[in-house]
Amino acid sequence: MFSYLCCDMNYVRTLPERLLLVGAIGAAYLVSGCKKKEKESSQNPAADSVWVEIAHEHSPQNVHVYVEALLHRSQNGQVYEGYNRLRIKVEGYSGTNVKLVPIMYMSSHSHSCPTRQPDGRAADGYFYAETFFQMPTTVINGTVTEPWKLHVILGENDTATAEVRVNPHPNGWVRRKRFNTSMGEVRLLYEFRPEGALKVGTVPVRMYVYRQNMNIPHENPDAFPPASDMVQVVQLNTWMPSMGHGAEGNQPAQPVVGSFGLYRGQLGFNMSGDWDIYLAFIHQHENSLDTLGMDTIQVRF
Repeated sequence: MFSYLCCDMNYVRTLPERLLLVGAIGAAYLVSGCKKKEKESSQNPAADSVWVEIAHEHSPQNVHVYVEALLHRSQNGQVYEGYNRLRIKVEGYSGTNVKLVPIMYMSSHSHSCPTRQPDGRAADGYFYAETFFQMPTTVINGTVTEPWKLHVILGENDTATAEVRVNPHPNGWVRRKRFNTSMGEVRLLYEFRPEGALKVGTVPVRMYVYRQNMNIPHENPDAFPPASDMVQVVQLNTWMPSMGHGAEGNQPAQPVVGSFGLYRGQLGFNMSGDWDIYLAFIHQHENSLDTLGMDTIQVRF
């Protein structure tokens, strides 16, 4: 069972947090070092994930549009807020220009979210896209009041629209953070995602990090500015409050070149129990490193 802790308030640095900030200095050579170029394959899902149809709509020109999401089997077909891989199948349209525009229709205003558009039609006939739902669908007393809708634009003058239920992340690991820095206010979106169950030893982790902008035009969700120009590394540290010690094996999360907001790192644990995971978002400016802000996640295994 996992629980989540976050606070935007100012507080006195604890010993593990100070160690985390000191460790950021050691990450400087990693920031400027060689990074492996990688583009994740959306067409080859892992054994524990499956493509699930989440929408089937007709466009005004009677094109059948199917939208599928790659979901972990534990999700039971539910779409969660955060990073999602999608693929689109169209029947009755022979073109290659397909665009995905997710929009959340709120009572005060509407907004899109970070989206990587399809790069044409893949060999299997699908159009692959990636998107980051930055908040769940708003539901009050069982009624959807602020829905997410997926607009699939076909060519120049045809669009199919589907409403998709986006559920809250069960562990609370999708965050919208606002940091006051020397460069001014910085807003980030991120999702923390271990690769597999937390356990004694080392655990690879993914983080999907984006810059938040609630004013991106509806028709241009792929205009979200990247986070990698602001956050060059996310320093990671694990600490066990009840025992007063950390663990070896932590490695900073660095952006993966060619990916859609993906950072990869590693966590270390030397025993089971309650752990704090400290995250420091680091910006490199010329020859110095600045900590934009910090966050804390609590886990138990």
